[in-house]
Amino acid sequence: MKTTLKFIFQLIAIFCWCSFADAHNHDKNKGFDIKVTDLGNSIFELRTDRSGNVAVLIGEDGVFMIDTQMEHLVELIDSAQKKLSDNRNVNFILNTHFHRDHVRGNAYFKRRGAIIMAHPNVRRYLENPVALKALGREAPKFIPQYYPTINVTEDTSIKMNGQSIELYHSPNAHTNSDIFVVFKEANVIHGGDLVSTRRFPFIDIDNGGSVLGFIEALKSIIEVADADTKIIAGHGPIATLDDLEASIAMLVETHSIIKALIEQGLSLEAIKALNPLNSYAEKWNWAFITTERMVSTHYYDITGLLE
Repeated sequence: MKTTLKFIFQLIAIFCWCSFADAHNHDKNKGFDIKVTDLGNSIFELRTDRSGNVAVLIGEDGVFMIDTQMEHLVELIDSAQKKLSDNRNVNFILNTHFHRDHVRGNAYFKRRGAIIMAHPNVRRYLENPVALKALGREAPKFIPQYYPTINVTEDTSIKMNGQSIELYHSPNAHTNSDIFVVFKEANVIHGGDLVSTRRFPFIDIDNGGSVLGFIEALKSIIEVADADTKIIAGHGPIATLDDLEASIAMLVETHSIIKALIEQGLSLEAIKALNPLNSYAEKWNWAFITTERMVSTHYYDITGLLE
């Protein structure tokens, strides 16, 4: 009788734990929505506005995904793509760069058989991450399950689901690992974090990024796009050529403003006190990159100093 009661109590405990775990998993995704945009040619943007925008190409050859967001969002991302792909698993993934909000879902998809590709610098960084001093953050930690298994460059040729998928590496731009992706027949581009629609970009100076390199990357995207190209941003809504041109103009202007103040001998704190980018705030500010942080970005890029 005691053995039977013990077994019943164990079953109850297991049931309660499973119920708690299910509730916890449900709660952690509560309030997050996946916004799905059909870009034609079986290409879809999956957007949460919490992490980097994901794209999927679906067809007879399988499911190709660009970026994987974060652990707490990855199940929602997978659920959304399965509704589009008739419940298929993702076959191939390309990481546009190494920041965690674009690669932390890798392990989830790798366990389900996905092959993960990225520029060689992505794996190098994930194996030996560097601190983000500009953000006051220590180096993040990544387990091997996050690592890409195949290195790709501009010479890599991908043909899938009726699309010629062209890869373009932009050195020393957002990071030193950025790839933007062109679906040639569909006239769709995924810009990764080289594109932040109508908002200040994050330029990771600590990891090979630079303002001038970022500007050149935007120009490179413009060169292979046209007025009808749908440009998936790393953050923000679908972008146009006008959006990219506006970002270039903003970066050139703000860089010039901060450089002039540096040449006057002003420190970073003295420049911040002047609030020299205030006129850009209404149009370009967002939660992550404010005018103050953009001042710091330009200063760090020009001087190599953060104080």
